[in-house]
Amino acid sequence: MASHPKHPATIHFPITFTMVTGVLDLLYLASITPATSQAVASAFKTLDIQIPLTLLPTLSYYAMILTIITAVPAIITGALEFMPVVQRDGLGSKKAQTGVVHALVNDITVFGAAYTWWSRRNENGFTPSTTNVALSAAVLPISMFAAYLGGSLIFKHGIGVGRGSDSKVKKSQ
Repeated sequence: MASHPKHPATIHFPITFTMVTGVLDLLYLASITPATSQAVASAFKTLDIQIPLTLLPTLSYYAMILTIITAVPAIITGALEFMPVVQRDGLGSKKAQTGVVHALVNDITVFGAAYTWWSRRNENGFTPSTTNVALSAAVLPISMFAAYLGGSLIFKHGIGVGRGSDSKVKKSQ
């Protein structure tokens, strides 16, 4: 178990909470925008969603806190598992460069969540500003790009593949 990669097990929560925050903020914005408010209210009624639209900012605020909290183990395990790659290959290799970009893009999402949390913490009902909603919306594709890069590290560059096995992987003939 000690040699098993931990980072892949820790990333699902911050990604999920980032997505939930962004979707809830966008849904809230749509619910207060005159052009779309009736459609959102109608959709909630049709789908029999019992959550008051005024509660969306509070839900997104707490999802954002969970993003920040769950990002900590993901950052730590990612750094610990990436350091041996840099020590072995240096920063000149494609996999190391991809890993650095992956980490930086993820850091942008965490700093965005931290900024949005900080700026909303004293607002009545944790209501997001237009800037907060724009940041939440921008983080959605940024987070997906970071996840894509993480998948590339595994599937293209083989980072973490074959760890924890005492037997050698046979090369196909």
